[in-house]
Amino acid sequence: MKLLYFTRTCKNRCPRCGEGKVLKDIFTRQDACEVCNFKYDRENGFFLGGIPVSYALICTFWIVPWLVAYFFGWAPVLWTVFGAITGAVAFTYLGYAYCQCLWLGI
Repeated sequence: MKLLYFTRTCKNRCPRCGEGKVLKDIFTRQDACEVCNFKYDRENGFFLGGIPVSYALICTFWIVPWLVAYFFGWAPVLWTVFGAITGAVAFTYLGYAYCQCLWLGI
């Protein structure tokens, strides 16, 4: 059942009904489902769990590939540092709402 909730939130859908959207746009999360009125806010600080999800995704899909490219000699050190830091900051702002959505499904 929990896998169903997670797959629904990966698709930006309500974990309960699977029809309403969790995110209005890339930066904004809705307070409740427009179809089943399921409230997404659990308690104060609930969506702080999106921070470790964001961190894990950024490290896995952005930082580690840059480090692998550096260690194999595919990218110089300046490109590695600049690319890793720039992408990590950009993806933090762009993906935090989606990571909150994923946290809701977890």
